[in-house]
Amino acid sequence: MNPAVEIKNLTVKFSSKLILNGININVDKGGFAVLIGANGAGKSTLIKAICGLEKYEGNIEIFGKGLKDTDKSIIGYVPQSNVSEKNSPISVYQAVSVGRFAKNGIFKKFTEADDKVVSNAIRIAQIENIEDSPLGEISGGEAQKVSIARVLAQQPEIILLDEPQSGLDPHSKKTFLNFVEKLYSNFGFTCLMVTHDIDLIPQCCSKVFMLKDGKIVLETENKNIKEKAREYNIY
Repeated sequence: MNPAVEIKNLTVKFSSKLILNGININVDKGGFAVLIGANGAGKSTLIKAICGLEKYEGNIEIFGKGLKDTDKSIIGYVPQSNVSEKNSPISVYQAVSVGRFAKNGIFKKFTEADDKVVSNAIRIAQIENIEDSPLGEISGGEAQKVSIARVLAQQPEIILLDEPQSGLDPHSKKTFLNFVEKLYSNFGFTCLMVTHDIDLIPQCCSKVFMLKDGKIVLETENKNIKEKAREYNIY
């Protein structure tokens, strides 16, 4: 069986600066993998490349197909907390509805069936109490749940989480992490999560990639990660 995500010899450059250098990783279908590394190591760049948001050299395959031949709607992307969204006047419901347009295309009419999918995503994310609230009036933890609900409304097969706890206080980080673990246990989607915080690696994670200076220096099971990070001088 093909992995859900397979990356071969991936290289990304910004002008003449090498950001990612010969990355080779794969994420099994239904697996939960975490990519760790210091700030500036290239983690977010790798996630964006998988989404098709960065130019790259090498190969990215999704379920055995090249990225260019892949229906991008099967990839759900949760970016880092975006301050600009907090200033948006649109409601939580409208923000989650964007997931349906990502699935169907922006020119397809929003139907009653779409409304049911959006409402179900809002229920699963446990944000029914704020669905009519403007994004500018909700907390950081609630905003991240909105991002997750938007992706759930897209009904993807793969979810990419880029520092999903960024900007949250310690308690909210743990709460959000528990929320992600619960979703994964219930839905079994394939997930790749980026974090610079070893303490925020979820228990459901089975594979950890350590990124340093644009290179994968270790691929390992989710065991003794702090010791391994010290050994490879990740931070």
